[in-house]
Amino acid sequence: MQRWLSRTSSLFSVRTHRRNWTQRAGGLVEAELPANPMLLLDEWLAAALKDGHIIERGFVLATSNDEEGPTARTVVCRDVCDDGSITFGTNPSSLKGRSLRDEPRCEAVFRWGTRQVRLRGTCAVDDDSTEEMFRTLPRAARVSLELLNPVGQGNDVSEAKHQELLAAVEASSSDPQAPPATFTAFRITASTLEFYQSLREDFIV
Repeated sequence: MQRWLSRTSSLFSVRTHRRNWTQRAGGLVEAELPANPMLLLDEWLAAALKDGHIIERGFVLATSNDEEGPTARTVVCRDVCDDGSITFGTNPSSLKGRSLRDEPRCEAVFRWGTRQVRLRGTCAVDDDSTEEMFRTLPRAARVSLELLNPVGQGNDVSEAKHQELLAAVEASSSDPQAPPATFTAFRITASTLEFYQSLREDFIV
């Protein structure tokens, strides 16, 4: 297993700690690594898409707050930015939204086969990106977000309710362009990125 640790600052100066390098095919080669770790993350995302990974842009977002403790869930990365941040959209009233409001420190974990990326940093609402991000969602996703009530306000999350929502989305002819209260863009600014590459399919990193 190989590991590349990159720490970022507000000016995106990068200090790296490298160990366990190898020149074997498929491994991380020190001389070939970009100075900006976001370029490597973008490259691995593109490779995951090409290889057909399920939800290739999905990552596990771990948060914590005093009331709920640590929690984790899968969300979709919408953008990888050169400034050392990634973006995603969610309901600001959801558990993750509330947790990030109370404690902005979080961790994002991407995993594709033998590759893993851990991104630690702080998260904040990104109002400037909300409208554009919402418009890039598939129409069905935009309709379903309009039909949903904010989580934590008496939502029925049963299978019957889920099927009812799917039927309502299917029957709808609307094409919403303005984000509802149930959708907001969030931005995680990285303080540390760790890239792991295993050379064996049966070795878990």
